[in-house]
Amino acid sequence: MAEQSIDLKQLERKVWTSFFEDGLWDMYLGSLLLVMGVGALFSDIGISHVTTMIIYVLLVGAAFLFLVMGKRFITRPRIGHVNFGPTGVARKKKTRVVFAVSVLVGMIAFVIAVLSAKDLVSRSMSMDLLIPAIWVGNMIIVFSLAAYFLRFNRLYLIGVMFAICVPLDIVLTALTHKDLTFVAFGIPAIIVLIMGGVVLARFLRKYSIRSEDVSGSEV
Repeated sequence: MAEQSIDLKQLERKVWTSFFEDGLWDMYLGSLLLVMGVGALFSDIGISHVTTMIIYVLLVGAAFLFLVMGKRFITRPRIGHVNFGPTGVARKKKTRVVFAVSVLVGMIAFVIAVLSAKDLVSRSMSMDLLIPAIWVGNMIIVFSLAAYFLRFNRLYLIGVMFAICVPLDIVLTALTHKDLTFVAFGIPAIIVLIMGGVVLARFLRKYSIRSEDVSGSEV
């Protein structure tokens, strides 16, 4: 009985790991990071905020559509579809809570930045340091917790790529005296996208399209 329990745990771990083995989540997150940089670039070249926001929403939607379609037409035909049991569902719920807290922290940081810009809060603590610190801490903590709960180890590195964008933007601005936000976000985004592309290529080499439909299996 104990041996069967161990085998089931090993099977569950293997199936769960395979869920992120296709690199699509890496490419999706890299795309989101790149979209942030594109939004900054559009603002820099004088495109209106409304137009920039519309384009931003469309690009984010396109990235999400790529993720959904990739899972449907690339991943599922090769490894099937699995409905995870209580353990897997619990991991997903914990991750949703983590990201909800992240959004809340981001909103608080945004409010502080706006109030600071309008001189409505004390500037005893430099906002130039506080906001980047909140960004870095938020990204590292959120992605690390998500990586732990989801057993998705590449999220640790992706979290670092998200975290360094704002500090890199500050450094580039200080060195060049130019607004290079697009570069600061674009370089880490490209690294994540390349990483996802490499993982996807390895996934395609490893798995061929299955002739059997295993959808609906539960672990």
